[in-house]
Amino acid sequence: MKCRNCKRELPENSLYCNWCGVKQIKEKNEISIPKPTKNSTGYHGQVMVDGKRVRVSGKTEKEYREKALAYKQKEIAINNLTLKECLTDYINSNSETLSPGTIRGYDQILRNRFRDYMPKKVTEIDFQKMVNDEAKLIVRGRKISPKTIENGWGLVSAALKYAKLPKPDINTPDVPTAETDFLDHEQIKTFIKAIKGDVCELPALLALHSLRASEIFHLTADDIGKDSIRVAGAMVRDRNNRWIDKQTNKNRLSTRTVPIIIPRLSELVPESGRLVLPKQQTIRMHLERICKANNLPVVTLHDLRRSFASLAAYLHWQEETICAVGGWKPGSPIVHSIYIKVSNRAINEDVAKMQKYLQQQ
Repeated sequence: MKCRNCKRELPENSLYCNWCGVKQIKEKNEISIPKPTKNSTGYHGQVMVDGKRVRVSGKTEKEYREKALAYKQKEIAINNLTLKECLTDYINSNSETLSPGTIRGYDQILRNRFRDYMPKKVTEIDFQKMVNDEAKLIVRGRKISPKTIENGWGLVSAALKYAKLPKPDINTPDVPTAETDFLDHEQIKTFIKAIKGDVCELPALLALHSLRASEIFHLTADDIGKDSIRVAGAMVRDRNNRWIDKQTNKNRLSTRTVPIIIPRLSELVPESGRLVLPKQQTIRMHLERICKANNLPVVTLHDLRRSFASLAAYLHWQEETICAVGGWKPGSPIVHSIYIKVSNRAINEDVAKMQKYLQQQ
């Protein structure tokens, strides 16, 4: 008999070639490796990977076969990769680099989104149909929001890129511009008086100084100076839903020094320890009760951060100053589209100014 690889003569019924070492009986699921050519630099050949020819070289035939086999095994693994495995690999690979809060959000997507498609092989999924099917779902009497679908697809596309798979061009439902609440320049004055003495006064005033909820929950008395607040670090929920402190903020610009603008804030700071416990539901309920009792828009801590930006713009702060204090990137569209809101009261005041000017002509 002849070796099925090197074609040299072998004793009948040989299991392995005495010359090249290749097994003579081909297994049912054995991966086929093209025979290489030999020249002065070693052994060379081409293997098909994902429909493309990949050149493989090795100093010895054994090294060539090992490299070629690795390519083919990787192709087989990718072709058998399910959507759940693809997302899980991406999430786990970033578990030590991304924010615990971000990983927690990814875990929620993994559990709740695209459920019918999670067991399917990635290479066999019609991703546009997957997104369309998700948009039709009714959960607890309501359709899945476009923003939720957009976030889910964002994770899928990132995972596909990580797995070095082609990212399909997908259309997701348009995300409508959210109508957000905030307090205008007059309402902020009313709110500050109304919140005085409430157990949630301190977190409310910190939010009016531009701080995010995660930054507020991380603060200790040591972070408050005579005239400023040192914002460095955040408290977030991890993938196990536990509150943890982390030393980094949402982004690099979020680490900042915020001047104390409302003197009452300094009076509320304890001598030591954490300033605010992360009792989000309690804070939300208190804010809602106070706003309703004083005929104000019902706001959250994040709405109060938005109110800070809008008040600063109303008072003609330079945009660079607003961004520096609020921890935003200068020139970022998000500052205008989400945070800086113009109240009807401010519009009416500007209109009145123009009317008065024209009447004087």
